[in-house]
Amino acid sequence: MKALVLTYHSHNIAGVDYATNDHVALACDLRTLTQSGARIVPLARIVEALRSGLEGAHGETWVALTFDDGPSFDYADFVHARFGPQRSFLNVMRDFAREAPGAQAELHATSFVIASPDARSAMESAEDCGYPDMADWLGDAWWKEAAKGGLLAIGNHSWDHVHHAVPRTAIVDPARDDFTRVASYIDADREIRRAADFIRKRSRAACEYFAYPFGHVNAFLVEDYMPCRAPEHGMRAAFGVDGRAIAPDDSIWNIPRAVCGHHWKSPAELRALLGRAS
Repeated sequence: MKALVLTYHSHNIAGVDYATNDHVALACDLRTLTQSGARIVPLARIVEALRSGLEGAHGETWVALTFDDGPSFDYADFVHARFGPQRSFLNVMRDFAREAPGAQAELHATSFVIASPDARSAMESAEDCGYPDMADWLGDAWWKEAAKGGLLAIGNHSWDHVHHAVPRTAIVDPARDDFTRVASYIDADREIRRAADFIRKRSRAACEYFAYPFGHVNAFLVEDYMPCRAPEHGMRAAFGVDGRAIAPDDSIWNIPRAVCGHHWKSPAELRALLGRAS
């Protein structure tokens, strides 16, 4: 079997067409994936398949859907100040399930959220994050209901994303926007384990998967902290953004993903990505 993990950002809205709006892209991609014969499965299924060397399901291409950063737009519809009403990622999935009943029986996605309330608040008000006039668009009130709904799981996207909008991050290094600086047990524990604990408490659900902010990884995280401290942080796998299909020898602690708008920008490019996976 072949496997591919796709990533979308619900705050990526700069227009009303595929290339400028991840909500439009996701709705289109659900149809493209189905027409291409790909099977959408929960992220856990991809992880377990990799653990067995991608054996089984001969000839099939499995695809998992992931959403990054945790805007409420993953869960709830909203009205964009410039581009009008937007269907949430969750409701895009529900719409597809109604339009094509049974076409993707395991339809599911994982939303990787940022844990720190202070970090999310700082990002909400930052001009360059896109929505400074909208309150609570990175809030966490929706996590619990989303996790209960069955279509959307909540994953770990770190404590504060080491984001430039955050006045004080959890790590010792003053650098911003570079998760490779998380290179000690203390820093990793603050960014990963503490985040997992908070997310589990707020969502009242399992939080078992980690997505590296910016896709940034280093040897310490992949080879030391993530595997050796798994009983502490509780993660079962971690994901980067290498923009390709999963290979049988990929580390369970750095599973590649492809990002909408970066690794593909049209239905044709998605089909090409699927073709390379197959």
